Order: sequence, then C-alpha cells, then structure tokens
Amino acid sequence: MNPQLLLTSLKVQDDNLDELVDLLENKKNAIVQNNFAALELAVSEEQKILKNIEREESNRIKIIKEIAGLYSMELPAPSMDNFILHGKKHFAGELKEIHKIRKSIAFKIGVVTRTNAQLKHVIDFSRNMIKETIMMIVGPNKRSLVNKRV
Repeated sequence: MNPQLLLTSLKVQDDNLDELVDLLENKKNAIVQNNFAALELAVSEEQKILKNIEREESNRIKIIKEIAGLYSMELPAPSMDNFILHGKKHFAGELKEIHKIRKSIAFKIGVVTRTNAQLKHVIDFSRNMIKETIMMIVGPNKRSLVNKRV
C-alpha cells in the first residue's frame, strides 16, 4: 500500500465531482426550462454519482488506514488532515500533489453547494408561484386547503 493509491482515489473523487457539477448544471437547466423528463434523468444520474462518491470516500478511508498501519502512523481519525499532518516525513513528494487535488475537490464542493442553494431558491420560488396561482383559482375561502396541499 503506497500513497499513489491514495492519489488515485483522490483523482477518482475529483472526477466524480466534475460529473456532479456538470449534472447539477443540467438539472438547473431542466428546472428553469420546465423539462420534467430531463429533470428525472438528472436526478437518477445524480443518485448514481452520489453512490460513486460515497463508495470512493469509503475506499479513501480504507487506504488511509492501511497506509497508516504500514508506516506505523498513529492517526486519531483516518482523515486527510491527520494523514497529511502525520505523514509529512514519509510522503513529502506526494503531499504536493495531494494538496493540489484537495484544493480542486474543495473548489468543486463549493460549486456544488452554491448550485444546490440556487436550486433551492428556484424551487421555493416555483412552489410559491404555484401556491399563489392555485389561491387565485380557488379563492380566499380555500386557503387552509391550499396550504396543506402545496
């Protein structure tokens, strides 16, 4: 077990996040264009990508534990921060690449977070528009019914 496996795992995770970012853009476009079929497809693909991300995260933790055991590193938890902190003397050459990939992953996670926030606002706005439209159709006497349903 060597740090190259960890680098490979991080690169796979970086690629998974690339796919997720692209998919979220497609999802956003489907919502804005009111394309229900494209939205369903995007949600289905999103679930697959999220499973891949979760699987790779488990793999990364396993790799860190194995490397830590091999090099007799005492890690309080199998996190990247602990690995970097305790592995400086063992993996000086690979740490530069690890930092580069982690920076890329952190940026993409930020993009995912911002895109999800935008989608939440669009969906909330759409719900309110639907609710107000229904209220105009059924009238003010049915407000309690509309509030329960929408």
